[in-house]
Order: sequence, then structure tokens, then C-alpha cells
Amino acid sequence: MVNELQKNLKEQLTAASQLPQQAEYTFDPRCHEPENKYLPIQKTIRRTVTCLEYSTFQAREVLRKNTETESKVVQRSSDLQTIVAKGHRYAYDMIAFVGKRAFLDGRKLTAISEELIQDKSFSNIPFSSLYDCQRKFLFFLGELHRQAAPKIKEYLQKQSDVTWLIDGTLEPGSLTFFGVKEAKEGFFLGSWKIPTENEEDISHCLTETANEYGKPDRILHDLSERMDNACSLTFPNTLHNFCNYHFLANMGKDLYEMPQAELSKRLRAIKLQVSLKNQRGGQTQRLRKAVSEENISLALSDLLSGKEMNICWSESFGREVLLALHSWLLDYADDGHRQGFPFDPYLLYFHRRIVIALEASNRLLSCSTIREKMPKVFFNFCQQLENYLLDPIICRAASLYEKANNIFGGVRNTLRLFTNRSNPMHDLYELSSDSQEEVKNALGTLRNEFYEENIKCDDPKEYKLYETALAHIDKYGARLLLSDEFSSRDEILVRTTNGIESDWSSGKRIRRQTHGRKKLTRDFQALPAEFMLIPNLRNQRYIDLVIGSLDQLPEKFAEAGIKAGPYSHWYKKGQPLNIGRLSKRLLRDDNFIDDLIGISEVVSSF
Repeated sequence: MVNELQKNLKEQLTAASQLPQQAEYTFDPRCHEPENKYLPIQKTIRRTVTCLEYSTFQAREVLRKNTETESKVVQRSSDLQTIVAKGHRYAYDMIAFVGKRAFLDGRKLTAISEELIQDKSFSNIPFSSLYDCQRKFLFFLGELHRQAAPKIKEYLQKQSDVTWLIDGTLEPGSLTFFGVKEAKEGFFLGSWKIPTENEEDISHCLTETANEYGKPDRILHDLSERMDNACSLTFPNTLHNFCNYHFLANMGKDLYEMPQAELSKRLRAIKLQVSLKNQRGGQTQRLRKAVSEENISLALSDLLSGKEMNICWSESFGREVLLALHSWLLDYADDGHRQGFPFDPYLLYFHRRIVIALEASNRLLSCSTIREKMPKVFFNFCQQLENYLLDPIICRAASLYEKANNIFGGVRNTLRLFTNRSNPMHDLYELSSDSQEEVKNALGTLRNEFYEENIKCDDPKEYKLYETALAHIDKYGARLLLSDEFSSRDEILVRTTNGIESDWSSGKRIRRQTHGRKKLTRDFQALPAEFMLIPNLRNQRYIDLVIGSLDQLPEKFAEAGIKAGPYSHWYKKGQPLNIGRLSKRLLRDDNFIDDLIGISEVVSSF
């Protein structure tokens, strides 16, 4: 009853505070601007406006013609322009609300609609209108960002070192989103949709960014040759380095390729994981039956938790121990640091756990009392692990894997690519200029050590590992770290493009959360380039500089909307022109070849 009373009171209060829906409100520039009092009326426009602050109301806008000027500028009501954009039916605050819910919170349109109905007391707004509000949010966000470029440029020019992170991302069958991000402050400066990561388009994007925000002191990018050439073409006198993280990942994949393939192939051939899975399923059924029919309670979990219990060894307890070893084996991924392959070679972790599990099993069986009471299946478990470890192919592949891991770890330690943060794949791995000089010298020393080991090596497979490491260091090593000019500065510098990579991944995660689809091809085809400016709304420094607070977003949209061009023009040019590429609709026509030949013959006759 109390809840029902609260709900009724809320509905009554909301209804009483709203403007009457049937009433019409006139917005005339002469009302608050005396100089426009005697201007002739050009036309009157009526439209229904939906606004969070005023709910839904009828707006009658009077447009007055300024005959005193040659351009005959039309005077509009400044009051209405602060509420809703020209020709739009949904107010700035509604657009800001829908955009923040969709792009920052990852809410579905159904959830946004329900929130508007329940919490804002709106009638059911069509999904098509909510979808339009999403796109208009990106339109006004892009305009706000572009109009704030002088302020951002002035702010960045005060910084001692401006480093750009450049990178692109795409989904299969979609265009490439290319972006430029300032490293230290984390400002996303610009985003474009280009057909591919080609030198000409990348150079155009870099030039446009420099015109708006000034040239950078340094550029950081991945190992792409096209990206490298585009930077040299656009800024021939600007230092541009390779991302240390991409370098190490690329080297690791090449180092692990051979041992990973050999170990994986042999593991599948002997079917160890299949045998262990069958054994695990059978023992789970045996324990379940013992618990239900023999009224046996499981005690291992309580004992490991520190509880004191009087338990005698039994066959069921032995099965608990066996399943505990199985579970520990399956948890091999925990040995990593959530960095993914090759930073976490999971197959090598699994092999190492097999070695430890067999040693632990033998220690258990060394006790005569336990050995006598242990179920036979435990001995079968030990035999399977032992057969795996005694396999000559497994031994060679694992030894080679460990060697590759030592080489990879040596390079990683030298570059100091370690972090204690919770999300290492998104860490910037900053390093002072003095430390970078030390790392440069250490990398040269390590390179010489690899060269000497390579000369001494008799095993052709190990020789290939050293050759791989040397090839990567010789090709990219000189461009991983700073030049002498930058080394003389006392600066903390970013060494990876993980800052912009994290923006790509967070944007994709939000879209998957919004509609539940794993593939984002349709999204990337439809979303405008301004979608990648969303990370700026999570950057407090950017908010303070450009917006003030997220609550002021509708006001800032209104200010940007006055100078913005028509939304329809922006909407039409959302997709860049693919030169020489036809749509799939035309390509999939049954008569495509015949039509192509026929048109060519007709054109040739002119």
C-alpha cells in the first residue's frame, strides 16, 4: 500500500509539473530582443518538441526577415535555440540523455525506452526516434569537439612533450576506423573512416590533425610499414617510434610458433586432455553416487579452508584429492597475467603444471599408508602424466618452448615491459628519458649475447630461435627508444599505443553490450567516425576543459548547434566513397556480367 501510494503521488506530481500538452507556445525573436520588434515575419513553423525538462509541448516558432542587411539574415528565437536544434523534434537534453545511456552505459534502446516511461513519465517513444537521437548525439559531439579545437590546441601547446598515438581498427567487411590520440592527457583528437590503412589516407588524417591541434613532438605507432611511411611522408622531421608492446608481441609469436605447433600437435595425438576429461567425468559420477547412496560427506574443501575435522582416509577422500589435482591442472591460465598470447604462453603453463602435478602425486604415494588406501584410478592418473612427460617428442618440444620463453623473457626484461596494474594490456608503460637510455644500452648488450649464443648453438631449432630474435632487434630496435635529442630531456614518455588500443576495445565492448552481437560488422558500417570520440567523455581533464561537466552537455550541444551545419548533410556523408568499388547489391545481380559487358559496349560506341 505504501509503495502504491508513493507511485500514485509521484505520477500526480509529475503530471502537475508538466506543461499542458495541448497548449501552444510562441517563440518570437521580438519578445526578448527589442531591435527585432518591427522586423517582418517571413514564416511561422509549428512542431512538437519532446524535452526532458519540459516534457512534450507544441512550439510555434516565428521567423523574422532582417531587411536592413544585404544578406537578409533570418532572425530566430534564441530561447528555442537553447532547447532544440533547428528542424529537430527532440531537445538537446533528450539527445544527451539517450546518447550517454547508449554509448557510455551500453544500454539497449528497450532499456532506455523503459527508463523514459517509468522514471521520466514519457509516453512510448518509437525506437526509430531513439536511434536518431543516438546519431544526433554523435553529430553534436563531433561539432562540439571541432569547435573546441582552438582551446585544446592552446592547452596542448603548454605541454612540454606532445606524443600522438595513432592506430586503426576494423571488423571483417567494414571500413577502418583510424584515430589520433594525445598520449599524456588522453585526449582523442580525431577519428576517420577510411577504406584501408593506406599511406595516402593516413597522411591526410595526420595533416588534418596537425592543422587543428599543432604538430606533435613525437608519434607512436605499430609495426605497420604503411603507418611508418605515412608518418615519414607527413612529418619528415618528426620522430616516430614503434610501439614496444607490438614489437614484443610480434617477436613472441614468431619465437613460439615452432615449439607451440610441435607441442600442441603431439598433445592432440596422444589425447591426454581427452583421457583426463573422461577420467574426471567418471570420478565425479562415482563421488556423486557415494554422496547420495552411502551418505558420505565431502571434506577436502573444508579442510583446505582451515576447518578442524576428524576425517579418516577413505576411497572417496582419495577421489576428492584426485579431482582437486584435475581442477588445479585446468586452472593453468592463472599462471599468466591476463595479457594474452604470447605474453602468456598458456600451453607452456599447462605443461609446467603437469610436471608439478606428477611430482605432487609421487610425494603422496611415497607415504605407504596413503598408497595402500589410494583408489586405483589415482595410479592411472599418474601413469598418464608420466607417459606424457617421457614422450621424446614432448620432451624436445617442451625444452624448445622453454628456450623460446627464456629468449622472450630476456627481451621483455630488458625493455622493462612489466606492470603491477590490474589491466596490463592497457598500460602505457611509461619510462623516463634517462631510463630509456639505459634500456637502449641494455638492448644492445643483449643483442650481442644472442649473437654469441647463436654462433655456439649446435641445435638447428635453437639456432632458428636466436635468428628470429636477432632479426626483430636489428629491424626494429633502433626505433623502439628515443633519439639522442629526446634522451637529453627529463621527461616521462609513453612507449606503447595501448592507450588508443584500449579505446578501440572499450568501444567494441560497449557495442556488444548494447545489442548482444559478437560480430560488429553491421555496427562499424553504420556508425560514423565520431563514435570514437566517446572516450573523451570518460576523460575528466577533457570534460573540465571542453564541457565543464557531463550535466552541462545539453547546453554545450546547444552552443555547438548554432554554428553547426545541417544534420542531413552530415548524415549523407557518413560513409566515405570507396573509389572503384561497387555495392554488393549490384555485384550479386544474376545478370551482372552480361550487364557489365553490355554497358561497356554501349559506352565504347560513343
